[in-house]
Amino acid sequence: MTKSLLVVEDEVLVARDIKSRLTRMGYEVVGTAGKGAEAIEKALTLRPDLILMDIHLQDDIDGVDAAITIRETYDVPVIFCTAYSNQETLDRAKVSTPYGYVLKPFDNRELEINIEIAFYKHQVEKDLSNAKRRLDATLTSISDGVIVTDLEGKICLFNPMAEKITGWCKEHAELASLSRVMQLQPFDEVVNQRQRLVRKDEGQLPIEISTNVVQSGGDELVVITFRDITRQISFEEKIRHTAFFDELTGLANRSLFIDRLERAITRRERGAGEHFAVVFVDLDGFSTINEGFGHHHGDRLLKVVGTRIEQTVRPDDTVSRFGSDIFAVLLDPVDSAAGAIEACQRIQKVISTPIDLDEDVVDFSASCGIVLHREGSTASELMRDADTALHRAKADAKGAHIIFDDEMYKNALGFIKRKSSMQQALTDGVFEVYYQPIVDVQTERLVSMEALVRWPHPTEGLISPAEFIPIAERTGLILPLGEYVLRTVCEQISCWNQHDITGFRVAVNLSARQFENNVPDMVGGLIRETGISPNSLTLEITEGIAMKNVDQNIRMLNELRSLGLSISIDDFGTGYSSLAYLKRFPLNTLKIDSSFIQDITQSTDDQEITRAIIALGQNLGLKVLAEGVETEEQVAILRQSGCDYIQGYYYSRPLPALQ
Repeated sequence: MTKSLLVVEDEVLVARDIKSRLTRMGYEVVGTAGKGAEAIEKALTLRPDLILMDIHLQDDIDGVDAAITIRETYDVPVIFCTAYSNQETLDRAKVSTPYGYVLKPFDNRELEINIEIAFYKHQVEKDLSNAKRRLDATLTSISDGVIVTDLEGKICLFNPMAEKITGWCKEHAELASLSRVMQLQPFDEVVNQRQRLVRKDEGQLPIEISTNVVQSGGDELVVITFRDITRQISFEEKIRHTAFFDELTGLANRSLFIDRLERAITRRERGAGEHFAVVFVDLDGFSTINEGFGHHHGDRLLKVVGTRIEQTVRPDDTVSRFGSDIFAVLLDPVDSAAGAIEACQRIQKVISTPIDLDEDVVDFSASCGIVLHREGSTASELMRDADTALHRAKADAKGAHIIFDDEMYKNALGFIKRKSSMQQALTDGVFEVYYQPIVDVQTERLVSMEALVRWPHPTEGLISPAEFIPIAERTGLILPLGEYVLRTVCEQISCWNQHDITGFRVAVNLSARQFENNVPDMVGGLIRETGISPNSLTLEITEGIAMKNVDQNIRMLNELRSLGLSISIDDFGTGYSSLAYLKRFPLNTLKIDSSFIQDITQSTDDQEITRAIIALGQNLGLKVLAEGVETEEQVAILRQSGCDYIQGYYYSRPLPALQ
C-alpha cells in the first residue's frame, strides 16, 4: 500500500519541488501546508502516514509546535526538513521527538532513506513482532546502522550498514560484547545523540545514535540505530563558516566586520583603548581584469590581494572582503591619523606588487578611504564616511588615499542645496509626468501606462529620477511629490475621459514614506475631486515596501482595493518577500524587474527565474508584467513563457501626455 505523506513547507516553490520528488519516489502526497495551524488541521483530517515538516514557518505556530500538537492527538512520525542546524533549533526540535532531521539541501536518496527509517522506527514502536518479519529486507537497504541486542548486551541482529560503519563483520560482532563493538567516546560538542565511535581498526568517526527498548514476545530487546555523520558535520561547519567568513578569500565577511567594529566602539565608550581607524580599499580597474582575463582570474586575484592585506596588517586587526573588489580593514588601535595613513600606504604598496596570472603579469593600484574613530559615531556612520572618502579618492586619481574630514562634510551641503531646489520646483509645479505604454504581449494592444515623474531643471536640463527620488525619500519631500504626481495623473485621466480616450489604466508608484500616512484617504479624496473611475488607476508598490509593517500595509492595500483600484507589486524578484506573506496581499499584477529581462536572451538563469515568477503569478491568479523590454528576442521569450504584459523601449519610451 502506498504510504501517504503530508508536506509542511511555507515556500510554495520548495513545497512543489518536494512533492514532485516524493511522487517520483512512489509516495502519495495527500496535501501540503504552509502554516502551522494549517498543518495541524490537515494532519488530523487527512491522517497521513508521515509528515515532512519545515521548522521555521511564517506563522505564530512553527514546525516544532505544530509537531507537538499533532502528536498529542495523532501518533504519526515527523521528519524535520530544515536549513537550520544551530543548537537552539536542535534543542527545540528534540522536544517534539522527531523521527528525522534532514538538512536542506538534500538529495532524493537521502530523503527517501530518512523517510523509510522513520516508518521503520514508528512501526517498531507500535508493533515489534510485525516489524521483525520485514526487518532483514529493510535493514539491508538503509543508510543507518542497526544493532539489536538483549538486555545482557548479546547481539542478535547486525545489519550491513552496521558492519560498514563499525568495521566489524556480522559473524565476529555476534560473538563479541556490545561494549566491545560499540566503543563510544564523547563528541566534541555537547549534542545529544552524537558520539564518537571507535572502529575495529581503531579509527574514529562521528555518529548519531539512538536506542529504544522494545517488547517482543515477553522479552525486552534493545534496538540501536546509528549513522555516520561525517558529511553532515562537514556541512554544518561550512554553514557556520559561511555565516562569518567570505567563501572566496576566507577573510571576515561584512557581518563579522561590523560585529568587530561595534565591539571596538563599545570599548571606547567604556573608556578603554586608543583610537581606531576604518579603511576601505578598492582595486582600481578591477572590472577590466574580469573582462579581459575572465572571472576565474579575477577570483584568483582577489584571493591574492586578500592574503597580502592580511599579512601586511597586525594579527589583531580585522581584514574583511566587504563586497566585490572592496576590502575593509579595522586598524585597532591606531595612535593617530599618521599611523592610519602609514598602514594604508603599506597596504597600497603590497597590492601594487605585480601578480602572476599564468602567462600574464598584472599590476594595478588600489584607492583607499580612511575614517578615524570619532566619539559618538556609530558603525554605520563610520562605514558611510569611509565609503565617502573612498569615492573621493577614486575621483582624485588611481592609487590615492583620502581621510574623511570636514571638507567632505561640506560637500554634503550640496545635498541640502538640491533639496532646496526640489522644494522650489514643487512649489512652482515644475515637475512633469511622462507616460510609458504597457502592452498586451499577445494582442499588442495598449492596456495600461505607467506614470513616471521627470524634473526639467532650468539650468541642468532633465535631472535623473535616480538622483532626486532618493533625496525626496530621505527628506520627506516624497510625500508632496507623490501626491503631486497622483493628482497630475488623475487630472490627466479626467482630461482624456472628456475627449473619449478610455480603455486603459494608469499605474502610479507609491513610496515607503507614503505608507507611513493614510494612503487610502489621500487617494480616495483625489478620485472624488477629479471625478475619475477608480478602475482607471493602478497603484504600484515594491517588495521592500510590502515587507515593512506587513499587517498595516495589507490593511491599507485592502482599503485601496475596496475603492476599486488595482494593486501591482513592482520590481518583483529583487527583494526578500516571503511567499507566505505574498498570498495575503490583495494584488492584481506582478512586475518582473528589468534586471532579469535585460540578459534573458543570453542567461539561462534569468530565463528560469523569469519563468518561475510567471508561473508563480499564474498560480496566484495574478497578471504578470515584464518591464525593461527592449528587443524582439526578449518579447518572443516572454510571450512563449506566458507573460501577460510588456513595458519598455521596445514599444515606446516614456512620453509627455500630449505625445
